[in-house]
Amino acid sequence: MGEFCSDKFANFCGQPGARLDADQSLYGDSIPRTKSILFRVMNIILFGSPDAQSKALHKIWVDYTIVQRRWKNFINRLNSEWNGYTIFSTVMLAVDISFLAVPSVQNQAPAILVLYMSILCALGSLVVSLVLAGQVNDSRRDSAESVASFMLDMSQSMLGLESLALMLSLPYALLIWGMAFFAAALSIVIYRTSDVITISIVSPIWTAIFILSTWPVLAANDIHVSHMSSWITEQVLYFRSWWVATRSHS
Repeated sequence: MGEFCSDKFANFCGQPGARLDADQSLYGDSIPRTKSILFRVMNIILFGSPDAQSKALHKIWVDYTIVQRRWKNFINRLNSEWNGYTIFSTVMLAVDISFLAVPSVQNQAPAILVLYMSILCALGSLVVSLVLAGQVNDSRRDSAESVASFMLDMSQSMLGLESLALMLSLPYALLIWGMAFFAAALSIVIYRTSDVITISIVSPIWTAIFILSTWPVLAANDIHVSHMSSWITEQVLYFRSWWVATRSHS
């Protein structure tokens, strides 16, 4: 009963400015914040995952308070995803090492270099997934006050709460980069060891697969072919205004 009354008091129950939704801010935090240029760049490099994690975190951390039920659901989802990433990373490591043993690959220095980068990314995804899973499992057993204290410390970092979003997106992004580097190594082997007929058949299929693979990433960031030109213009204007503001302050 005490917790119920405390929640009613914190949410201004019965008042004109009462909180009507769990992720509704009562102190102006609902105003969209401008993402830093570093976060925008990292969001592109990490395939849009940081922005998705940031939106989820801002629904959990509202007005410097934690929404306990959403936090538990968020943690359960992260644990499920990280378990999958560890399996995929292990498979990716086995594929990369097996590909290195192929005789035709051992004479291709560029392919070997790209495969090394794929192995490192897959290994990084595996390690980060295990480390984050261990840390999150510990925090799940803590009280809501401990979780709120942790979120407060993260929100006071250089990038704010977005730094936690970047951290949580690393397993997914590193795994995708590992797959991308493996695809690049496979392309090097194909185009350097195959004849013209094989290349002419593989090239259109490879192009179609690349377009279909990048389509979900672009759609997740609200980038569509129909308004690609307007998006490019908007990004150019944003970077130009940021550059002018930086030069004026310096």
